[in-house]
Amino acid sequence: MASPKKIKPKNTIKTALTFLAGLALPVSLVVGWHVAYGQQDATDKPRQTSTGSAQRVPQPYQPGSPLPPLPHASSQQQARPAPQAPAKQPVNTASLEQAPAVPAGDELDDMRKIFSSTVQQPNMERMDRYIKGWKNAPKVQQALEDRRNRLARLDKRFLDFVREDVAAQMKQRDLAFERSQYFVYADRNPKTQFVLVGFYDADARRVEFLGADLMSSGNLEKGGDYYVTPTGVFENLVDNFGYRALGTPNQEGWRGLGAKDSRVWDFGDQKSVKKYKGGNTVSQMRLLMHSTDPDKGEPRLGRTDSKGCVRISHTLNHFLDTYAILDLNYEHWAKTKPESWLLKKDRRPVSYPGKYLIIGDSTSYFTAQANP
Repeated sequence: MASPKKIKPKNTIKTALTFLAGLALPVSLVVGWHVAYGQQDATDKPRQTSTGSAQRVPQPYQPGSPLPPLPHASSQQQARPAPQAPAKQPVNTASLEQAPAVPAGDELDDMRKIFSSTVQQPNMERMDRYIKGWKNAPKVQQALEDRRNRLARLDKRFLDFVREDVAAQMKQRDLAFERSQYFVYADRNPKTQFVLVGFYDADARRVEFLGADLMSSGNLEKGGDYYVTPTGVFENLVDNFGYRALGTPNQEGWRGLGAKDSRVWDFGDQKSVKKYKGGNTVSQMRLLMHSTDPDKGEPRLGRTDSKGCVRISHTLNHFLDTYAILDLNYEHWAKTKPESWLLKKDRRPVSYPGKYLIIGDSTSYFTAQANP
């Protein structure tokens, strides 16, 4: 009888290895998927502000018409892209006070002449052209004439009101001009719509003015994302890093921030009033000061028309930018960032740059004048 065939024991080690090899593929696929997709950060979306601001793309500045130089001012800045928005730098006012010793009165006289020749006179001539161009539309022509005359007839009493309002608003917010410096005052009163460049003389403890121009503040009645321009004292901080307009038109052909490379001053998020569901509500807006479309927007300056920002003429924009009127914080910051793309390489900073945009409302003043 044949002996039974021996049954060989199974190779348990080989079987285990085969089993593990079979598991390796699906496990590796799961781990790979998790690394590739499960650990991804959410994609950052560009911030949309209520003003519809243009994307902050660094652009080299091409200066417009030349402005008269100041004998004491010079700069070696080069406009190149900055890799990221800068961190806040403390302002060393002591070092800024060591600027070239130009008497405030002498510089103020020079700046008044420059403001008159590069801002006021060109804008008056521009308004005269608008008035002549609308001779076949008497109502439009009359509105333009009213705005021109309003600006031409600024009197001492109104300037005294602005002085008092500047002092009151600074005191209300526990602020003070710590040194002689320039500032900008915007009057949101629908019947005025003035923007003035002022100078605080610390020695005389008095506010003087270089001149005035027309502007546009927020028009609440348009609804939607239109706000009332807020009143207050707003500092031009490096934290709210400014930028320059791209000059690209929207679907209606409107260059909302002005011509290409126009300066945009950013004063951060502010609370103000807008229309909502048949009523008014307080909401957050982004407060900017910027130019408007040079062809379509500038003829409308002098009336409420913006989404809450302070719209100014391209000539005033160029003046404020070239002479660093509100760039006290930026001029200090630029000493550590000599290749900043924002500040013009050919700018001519005044000896006493400032940092405040002060927005007021003269409605009560004119009401009192009308009803003595």
